Amino acid sequence: MGKIKIAIIGCGGMGGWHLGKMTRSQLFDVVGIYDTDPKVKAKADLRHIVFFESFEALTAYPGLQAVLIATPNDFHRTYAVACAEKGLAVLCEKPVTLSCADLQAMLDAAEKNHTVFAVHQNRRWDKDYLIMKKIVEEGKIGNVYRIESKVTGSHGIPGAWRKVKSQGGGMIFDWGVHLMDQLLLFKPEPITSVRCQTSYIYGEEVDDGFELTITFQDGFSAVITIDTNSFVKLPRWMIYGMNGTAVIKDFNCKGKIIAVKERIDRHLKGVQAGNGFTKTMADRSKSSIQKYRLPKIKDDGLALYRNFVSCVENGTPEKSIITGKQLMRVMKLIELAFESAEKNEVLHTDF
Repeated sequence: MGKIKIAIIGCGGMGGWHLGKMTRSQLFDVVGIYDTDPKVKAKADLRHIVFFESFEALTAYPGLQAVLIATPNDFHRTYAVACAEKGLAVLCEKPVTLSCADLQAMLDAAEKNHTVFAVHQNRRWDKDYLIMKKIVEEGKIGNVYRIESKVTGSHGIPGAWRKVKSQGGGMIFDWGVHLMDQLLLFKPEPITSVRCQTSYIYGEEVDDGFELTITFQDGFSAVITIDTNSFVKLPRWMIYGMNGTAVIKDFNCKGKIIAVKERIDRHLKGVQAGNGFTKTMADRSKSSIQKYRLPKIKDDGLALYRNFVSCVENGTPEKSIITGKQLMRVMKLIELAFESAEKNEVLHTDF
C-alpha cells in the first residue's frame, strides 16, 4: 500500500491531531493545509508543507487525491460536496453533519462522482468498546440484555464553536455521536423506542450532557450517558447478562467479570442495610460465583486510515468500512434524541 496525497481543511485541534497521526502512519503524503485562521500557517511552515490561501488553491494542487475535513461541523456539508464534485475523496470529522438532509446531500455527491466518502468514527476501534463486544461474544455472562455506556468529566463544554448551536455544538454532537455509532454498530436490530433527557447546567445554548435510553425490538436496552460536570468517574461500561455482570471502569480497560457458578447461593448470608435487613441485595458467597479478567485486545488504531487509503488507491468507494447506511442510522438517532428531549417524552419508532 502506497501513500496518497491528502490536504487538510481546518487545522485546529482535531486537524492538528490528524496532521501528526497521518504523518506518523506512513499512509499519507500530507501536502498542505487550508484554514481561514492565518495563525495556522505556522503548522504548515513547521512541517514544510503548503499553506493554501484559498479553497480553490487547495483543490487545484497537482495530484491531490483526498481531503480531510476538520472544520466546525456546520461547514462539513459545503466542503464535502464541493470536494466530491472535484473528484476528491473525503475523510470527514465527526459528526458528519447536522441533519439527515445534509448527510443525504453529501452521500449523493459522493455517489454521483464515484468518490470515497468516510467519516472519522474512530472510536469503533477503542479497546474498551472492543472488549465490551468480546465479553458479549464469549458468553461468560450469558445472554446480555442491557448495556450502559458512559463518559463523564468535570470540565464543562469545550470552548469556541462547540458552545454554538448553529455550528453543531453540545455533547450529543460531540461525544454522543461516538457512543451512538458504537452501539448501533454492535446492535443492528431495529430500535422501537427512544428517550432522551438533556442538561444545560452551564447555561449555554447547547447541551452539556444527556442520558439516552434506547430499546430494541428484541427487548435489549442501552443507556448512553454523557456528563461534563461529574467529579466522580462513572464506569465506562456496565454489561448485564443473565448469568453475570461485567464492568469496564475506564479507557485504560480496568475492570472485571463476575459470572454465576451456582444460581442458588447455598451459603447466602443476609446483611444489615440501613435500618433494615436484606438477603436479596446481599453479596454472593464466593463459592457461587466465578471471576474472570477482562479479555485483551490488540489494535494499532490505523484500521480506518488503512481502509480509506485502500479505497482511494483502488477506486472502490463501496468498500469503505464507514458506510452511508451506518452514518444515516446514527444521524436519525441523533435527531430523535433531540426531539425526545424537546418534547420530554418517549418516542416510539422502527428503524
